[in-house]
Amino acid sequence: MFKTVTTSLFLSVSLFASSVVSITAIEPAKKDIAITIEATGRVIAKDKTSITAKTSGIVEMQVSQNSFVKRGELIAKVSSKPREKKLKLFKKSLKLQKMQIALQQEKIKTAKDKYKMGVGAKNSYLSQKILLGEMQKQYNTKKNEYETLLLEQKNSMVYAPKSGFLINLASDNSYINYGTKIATLLEKDTLIKLFVDSSYAQEIEKNMSVKILSSYKNCDAKVINVVPKSSNNLIEVMVQPQEQLPLNLQVNAQIILKISDGLLIPKSAIVLVENHPAVYLIDDKNIAHVAFVEIQKDMLDKALIKNTLPKNAKIALKNAYMLHDNLEVSIK
Repeated sequence: MFKTVTTSLFLSVSLFASSVVSITAIEPAKKDIAITIEATGRVIAKDKTSITAKTSGIVEMQVSQNSFVKRGELIAKVSSKPREKKLKLFKKSLKLQKMQIALQQEKIKTAKDKYKMGVGAKNSYLSQKILLGEMQKQYNTKKNEYETLLLEQKNSMVYAPKSGFLINLASDNSYINYGTKIATLLEKDTLIKLFVDSSYAQEIEKNMSVKILSSYKNCDAKVINVVPKSSNNLIEVMVQPQEQLPLNLQVNAQIILKISDGLLIPKSAIVLVENHPAVYLIDDKNIAHVAFVEIQKDMLDKALIKNTLPKNAKIALKNAYMLHDNLEVSIK
């Protein structure tokens, strides 16, 4: 019984090995295909500026969150009633002091004339002169304080230093001190920050082309910087889009590492031989010969392989998985 089964199995294998496998064959097409890295990212401002208050008081914002402003446009007013009262008092006081100084200058002139004429004392003239010096000193001190307050009053009007979008606005009608940040201005020009697997860090270079895909629009871009630091096994790649995109827009991207010249073939033509990808080449006598290949890009139903095959090579397609080296085939 055991001998009968063994003999039958041997005959079946022999018949299978000697049978001609029916296949279809193709000639691979030369193709230039971009070798890309997939990434995700978002649109950010090219530059941002912190706008701070140059005076203290109650801030009254003149713009809303995320609004676009032009250079020189009024952003906020910082009012202070104590400062305004001081300015009025100082202005009146300075005017009065100026009048008093003028009167004192007349007194000195009179005292000097009397002294020259011999009808006035020298000490009286010198006392009047010392008093004038004190009055002028007091006037200059108050004038400096007044000019400082004037500068603060001037700075109470906050204008946009450049055109852009405003975010992080200070709370309206809140009290702020000198140096308090009241807004962040984002420039209209944008960049895209991409997050890429750190294993590709050595492959990405400046000026590489990038395809940007988004719900807003698709556009081309260029790599301008690769940030060496990594977080969660991701590196940051900054790219400059050729189109203006909305801030914080989420995008997908394809970074083009190179344009590869290869052969495009159906994936069904590729088989594993000794754990290496291979194809079967069919010669003029319809004999299959194994040829190992290097896959450059794996696509949905096709693959780009390195162009190492002979010119006008015929590759087995249908039933390629049934072949082995030096097997005769029948081409349909």
